[in-house]
Amino acid sequence: MIIEEGFPFAELRSILASAANAAQAAGVSIVTGDTKVVPRGAVDGLFINTAGLGELIFPMPGPSGLTVGDELLVSGPLGRHGMAVLAARESLPFDPPLESDSASLFPAVEALRLAGVPVKTLRDATRGGGAAVLHEWADACNFSLAVEDSAVPVTCASPAPSSPPRLDRLHVPCHGTPVTPVPPGTANAALNALHSVPVSAGAARIGEVIPREIAPVVVRRALKRLVPLDEPLGAPLPRIC
Repeated sequence: MIIEEGFPFAELRSILASAANAAQAAGVSIVTGDTKVVPRGAVDGLFINTAGLGELIFPMPGPSGLTVGDELLVSGPLGRHGMAVLAARESLPFDPPLESDSASLFPAVEALRLAGVPVKTLRDATRGGGAAVLHEWADACNFSLAVEDSAVPVTCASPAPSSPPRLDRLHVPCHGTPVTPVPPGTANAALNALHSVPVSAGAARIGEVIPREIAPVVVRRALKRLVPLDEPLGAPLPRIC
């Protein structure tokens, strides 16, 4: 932890209690740590860096192993974390209030493993959102990844009239929503497994791998035509990770 001088002890205790609760829920242990205090104004209150150690029990071929027909799944609505952070920082009114999707991905991954679903690869859609993940995979497999815009799950919150212009949810970061490609014909089994655990109860099929199209990643929008999905550039939202 890198802590700014003057950071309130009450907030620090709350953060540490939250970390302990999350570790307990995920079945992992926090085994060591180091603390540095820096001058006031040197950091934005508190920085936390973490590293994990585990055992590989679920080998996957990786994004270069994607083939035409593979189906693309997400474990829930996209963009929840980025929009929740933006709403909190800018005091934007949403009804109901936005909540981050930050969560352990282990229950969802374990459900897929126990169901015997041959997952090709898996990535949480953090910085750059789902668009960044899909572009990375398209470059690795040399096919195009096609997304059905109407199939991408969203939250039920509605922005107030004073809210900023609509952001494409495919570019907004998540912190507990992975994108998962599975072989043709296995999407239903995978979704049944994901729906069996609370963290991925909103899982959905959003697209598939297709032969190389007009762009590495394409989206079928309201007019039912495939249009390119740009690779994320710049920072439309405050950096959060």
